[in-house]
Amino acid sequence: MLSRRAALAAPALLALPLGPSEAEAQAAQPLRIGMSIGDIPRMWGGPEAGFEGIRFGGYMVYDSLVLWDLSRADQPSGLIPGLATSWRVDPENRRRWIFTLRRGVRFHDGSPFDADAVIWNLDSILNSNAPQFNAARALLVRTRLTSAASWEKIDDFTVAITTHEVDGLFPYQMTFMWLVSPARWRELGGDWNRFLTQPSGTGPYRLVSVTPRQRAELEANRDYWDERRIPRVPRTVLVPIPDGPARVAALRANQIDIAETLPPDAIPSLRAARFQVVMNSYPHVWAWRLNCLPDSPFHDIRVRQAANLAIDRQGLVNMLEGSAQAALGKVTPDHPWFGNPSFRLRHDLAEARRLMQAAGYGPQRRAQVSVIMPVSGGGQMVPQPMSEAIQASLREAFFDVSYQPVDFATALNQLRAGARDPSSRGAHALNIAIPSMEPTTGWIIYDSALIHPRGVNWGYYNSPAVDAALAAARQEFDPAAQNAAMGRLHNILVEEAAALFVVHDLNPRGLSHRVRGFVQARNWFQDYTQVTLG
Repeated sequence: MLSRRAALAAPALLALPLGPSEAEAQAAQPLRIGMSIGDIPRMWGGPEAGFEGIRFGGYMVYDSLVLWDLSRADQPSGLIPGLATSWRVDPENRRRWIFTLRRGVRFHDGSPFDADAVIWNLDSILNSNAPQFNAARALLVRTRLTSAASWEKIDDFTVAITTHEVDGLFPYQMTFMWLVSPARWRELGGDWNRFLTQPSGTGPYRLVSVTPRQRAELEANRDYWDERRIPRVPRTVLVPIPDGPARVAALRANQIDIAETLPPDAIPSLRAARFQVVMNSYPHVWAWRLNCLPDSPFHDIRVRQAANLAIDRQGLVNMLEGSAQAALGKVTPDHPWFGNPSFRLRHDLAEARRLMQAAGYGPQRRAQVSVIMPVSGGGQMVPQPMSEAIQASLREAFFDVSYQPVDFATALNQLRAGARDPSSRGAHALNIAIPSMEPTTGWIIYDSALIHPRGVNWGYYNSPAVDAALAAARQEFDPAAQNAAMGRLHNILVEEAAALFVVHDLNPRGLSHRVRGFVQARNWFQDYTQVTLG
């Protein structure tokens, strides 16, 4: 089936301006990356399309005060200095964080990076009265900056940010604050739409041009402040190819050099053709976010636990050609945040049926469940066959599952609006992969205070035990104590079956024979600056 679809997709791809022209062939070849999203993310420091959109529309053109160490494949990524060389908590006020800024950095337009630029950027996202505030752009960032309450300039290279409450995990949130050039915004008359086509950040790449839904061209920022991360390939081209077989066809046809998110059934034939296939443990779980409002079946913990016991995870791993790992929770058992949950995720159909009957369901009264299913997007793996397999498993445990197929951008809008919003059309679950690499994004989605519009607790999950464990984790500043607190939080989330935890993605990528130097970090984001082309 794959080969036939790929063959059908290839002619259409060849008609697109993906390959190099004759003039380009005579010059240095660009690095061409086939993304799994359907369009170029907006390059305005608030990228959409989930974490894949951030991967390409955020960290290529921009930096944040705090960055991820993406240089290693053998351990989970940690935090490193970015545009801030250091950060610390004010000993007189544990809600006040002081960031020391990096000196000598300039935006792509040549204007200086300093404390004024940081304050301007914070206002652009969190201050709706600021002239630079844009609601659409701010929405894409502010739900990841839920702790920031106020900010101030101390001097030209020092800023302070005060959180709503004590939050030892706050530095993780600052990885989602991308710094754009205030000077460029003013130069363009304060027009964010114009800024989209002429963005200016401090990142390792400069945007050269964008052709919507076709390609974005970037060039290496030779003045980048970290000489070790100046891109080794002078030019990089991003190509949106949301269809998996079409990405494989483009890789085979030498139209791209890296194919993001390979369809699992393509892996054996690519390896046989001596393409490089790289995988690594990925900090996310392919899951259903559950609607836990009173009128939803998943309001009942017994139903949530039954669903988790009904699905055959190992069968899914086999179907995915080994490109996934069966989930025993939000994180893998070797992770410092795994803890020791008393409820063991497994395939136990008899126990699933017993729990469903205890909750009032059975052959004559089946649980009717509607699920929003994005058909593509970063972290979504191969949603349709996976969803069909889960549907079949749950049918044996007195669930009748129907799906609402949507594009990924629509699903993200539904996620931000919450399960009560009419856009969710009464869905009982939302299948958007849940990140777990840091304590804020994929964990605070269960905080009962972060329902719409303050956060992305889509399903209105409300657990006093979870809220207390989150609060306890925020009180810790020592890394070892944070790990222990996160383990206790994970125990509760698994025991309460806060989501339908399915598999961890190993995120297979396909690389052409000429790609060298790519390190697949255990992170949603990746560093392409070290890639060379042989």
